[in-house]
Amino acid sequence: MNLKSILTSPDLYVQSFDRDEAICFEMDQSAYQRSIFLDRRIAAKNMAHERVRRSDVLAAVKGAPAQGPINYIFHIAHCGSTLLARALDLPGQNLVLREPFTLRQLGVEAANGAEDAASIEMMRVLLARRYNENGPVIVKANVPVNFMIPALMRPQADQPAIVLHYALEDYLLAILRSEMHRGWVAHVSNELKPGIEKLTGRCAADESVAVSAARLWLAQLLQFDAALGAYPNTRSLSAEDLFEQPNAVLGAAFTLFGQPQNEAALDAIVSSELFTRYSKDPRHKFDNAQRVVRRAKLKEDLADELEAGRAWALAHAGQLPKRLSKPLVGDGCDLL
Repeated sequence: MNLKSILTSPDLYVQSFDRDEAICFEMDQSAYQRSIFLDRRIAAKNMAHERVRRSDVLAAVKGAPAQGPINYIFHIAHCGSTLLARALDLPGQNLVLREPFTLRQLGVEAANGAEDAASIEMMRVLLARRYNENGPVIVKANVPVNFMIPALMRPQADQPAIVLHYALEDYLLAILRSEMHRGWVAHVSNELKPGIEKLTGRCAADESVAVSAARLWLAQLLQFDAALGAYPNTRSLSAEDLFEQPNAVLGAAFTLFGQPQNEAALDAIVSSELFTRYSKDPRHKFDNAQRVVRRAKLKEDLADELEAGRAWALAHAGQLPKRLSKPLVGDGCDLL
């Protein structure tokens, strides 16, 4: 594998780390668009990956010239981030990277007190590569990455970012709705436990899944609030606004990311099949009307757990504001 060309094109993609090795795939622009996620679900141009020494990749990018800015979507999960990222994907005009697994790995390390500055900088350089020099790169992160936002944002503090979030009740409704989702809460909360406890206090041994979910939500919202105060072009976005007024949200997001679109282009995106399918798995039909019906039923079914999560959050919210500042559209939402 020729690492000398790694800075010139996104075609060589570092998908993950395996201890001292980097797992690399051959990509092209259509492969990036096909890849709804860039983790194990990657849809590479060539699925026969190669392994190279991590130190060799670090050496190849060391001292690289400053790259163009990266536009980030930070989010709390299960809040429409995949829909947003796919809606912003304009083939040939920009490059959208959905949940790079390397960032997730580095975020877990950061949450556990082992932030790897050299590897984070390496990935910042590699993720900033683009096919269209005049088009933006948009990176949709995932939950662990919220524990290293400053490491990604500080080097170019004026680069744009969106922090996509739910109010607590809507988050609990999304995150407690199935055994699979509850298992996800338990797994991620354990994986990120030191970082969560640093922000929210010590976890109880017998903590319920509703309280664990509320704690995970609070830890992320506190970091979003800090990012909004620290970085001038970071904007907050309520997931409800994305679902209820997608044209306005997409228009504002494209403009923030330096790629304004006219109303006809926005209408074409919102009226496309994307908004009638489950964004993570387009084989399944799902739209906002179905989401609203599901939410109403869950609100009845989960009433006791909603109250438990809310009570814990109210007692531990501390300096969390009533609403996040700098909304992308509208006034945002009450968090509690």
